[in-house]
Amino acid sequence: MIRLKIEEVEVFRVLSNFEWNFMRICASNDLCGIGEGGPMLGFTEARDQLKSLLKGEDAMRINRIEQKLRYASLYSGSSLYHLLSAVNIALYDLIGKYLNSPVWRLLGGDRDEIRLYSVIPRTSRPRAVSSMQLSFTPPWVPGEEREFSSSPIRGRITVGNLREELSPERYVREAEGLVKEGFKAVKFDLDLPTPFTAPEDLRSGNLSKRDLDHLSALVKELRERVGPEVDLIADFQWSYNVSSAIRLCRALEPYGLRWIEDPTPAVMAVTNLDQLASVSDQCGVPIGTGENLYTLYEFKDLLKAGVRVWTPAAVKTGGISEVRRIGEFASMYEVEVSPHNVSSPVGTAANAHASSPLNSLGLLEFLGHRLKYWSEVTKKDANRVDSGRIRLSEEPGLGVELDVDRLQRISGQATEDLST
Repeated sequence: MIRLKIEEVEVFRVLSNFEWNFMRICASNDLCGIGEGGPMLGFTEARDQLKSLLKGEDAMRINRIEQKLRYASLYSGSSLYHLLSAVNIALYDLIGKYLNSPVWRLLGGDRDEIRLYSVIPRTSRPRAVSSMQLSFTPPWVPGEEREFSSSPIRGRITVGNLREELSPERYVREAEGLVKEGFKAVKFDLDLPTPFTAPEDLRSGNLSKRDLDHLSALVKELRERVGPEVDLIADFQWSYNVSSAIRLCRALEPYGLRWIEDPTPAVMAVTNLDQLASVSDQCGVPIGTGENLYTLYEFKDLLKAGVRVWTPAAVKTGGISEVRRIGEFASMYEVEVSPHNVSSPVGTAANAHASSPLNSLGLLEFLGHRLKYWSEVTKKDANRVDSGRIRLSEEPGLGVELDVDRLQRISGQATEDLST
């Protein structure tokens, strides 16, 4: 007997600091669940085929639907897992509402508070990032000319300019501000141009001795100003070659970093775990990665590379179900799981609920405090963020209800609603 028959699938996208891709799945009893998928090209275009795959299925049978979609995406590439993640999250929200239970309790979770870390922005000006890593002035910023960058914001092709915004003084100010807000863990980008950056070194991912001294001095200043009780995380943003990543990692060892994230391009679109193994073998700081990996099948191979902090994103890696699998496997080897999260309130709730039962949970990333309209894009968000923690509620499902009209106004355009 079908208990929760799927009748409708809606897909829409909103431009925020990143692209927010939403999916609503509605059942025959008029209950609907909301999910989110990570930025990707073609998210909304899949609506009709998704409806064909999902309509008539019993939403309670998450595993059957998951396997059906995995086979359906056979020739589609790993980015389709952003879409599959949205389906999975929406189904959990729907089932939670149907059973009148929060998702974290359905998972057998025991944590109702998840510790957060925040991120020092690269620039004080509001900017957004497309699914192709192009930086642009978001529509919700008044009085500024709309412009896109012509190069991806990260990587060895992009020539950075040394600005006051990237100075140690600004990084310290931002970090101190986050600590005052209650965050006891702070991440910052360290793929920064220095006064000594040479174009040929940028393209090869190389750091000179003067570059190393400049970057390590920045981290030293951060540590001295925020004190030993704050966890610091340095993100290399896939920018350096193996030798430079090792040298920089060693230079940062005295400052007690929680982890170093994405030290080489080994985990962008195509994974080369040998690079990560070389860095982790020769550096005393734990290495973290995983925001661009899909399913437990890819994460399990991080063990051989010596990666001790895994950073899956529920909106990309396969949804709540997959984060749960990854977390259970990681705990067998005492590997820390600290989910990546640059999502809307929906994706943030999904990551938080999925984190509740994880035995080796570390931290959850959170960027919502940087968006002035964060609390305005939901009619309801029962998951309260306060003093560097997110507190899960007893509301059924994810505890989040979007305000689509408000989302439309903030994005400066109608949401791309393909439900009709």
